[in-house]
Amino acid sequence: EGAVPGDRIVGIVQPGTGITIYPIQSPALQAFDDQPERWIDVRWDIDERTKERFPARVSVTAINAPGSLADIAQVVASNDANIHTLSMVRTAPDFTEMLIDLEVWDLKHLNRLLSQLKDNSSVSDARRVNG
Repeated sequence: EGAVPGDRIVGIVQPGTGITIYPIQSPALQAFDDQPERWIDVRWDIDERTKERFPARVSVTAINAPGSLADIAQVVASNDANIHTLSMVRTAPDFTEMLIDLEVWDLKHLNRLLSQLKDNSSVSDARRVNG
């Protein structure tokens, strides 16, 4: 998913159309490795008074038990984040992997949320998905 405030971002000049912004970890940037003249350092300029959420995708491996999804949703809600979309794929009899598209304020918010998900007894692993 996309970048959130706090992520390092870079601009790539697109001749005739402008500048496209990418998070520094984007695999798409590899296509521009041999064109350093197109790279531009950019930074976030977000008005603190404007409350805007940004998309961030996370992968959560949860224990396959009643109430696990509710526990995860509660952690998200109690951290003032939002679940935009969620998909589940059972990867083993005892675990379910979820891809969750969250809406968060910034990188600090996302990291706090991931930390609390990892601390939850229903969660085996939680990490950000880049790209």
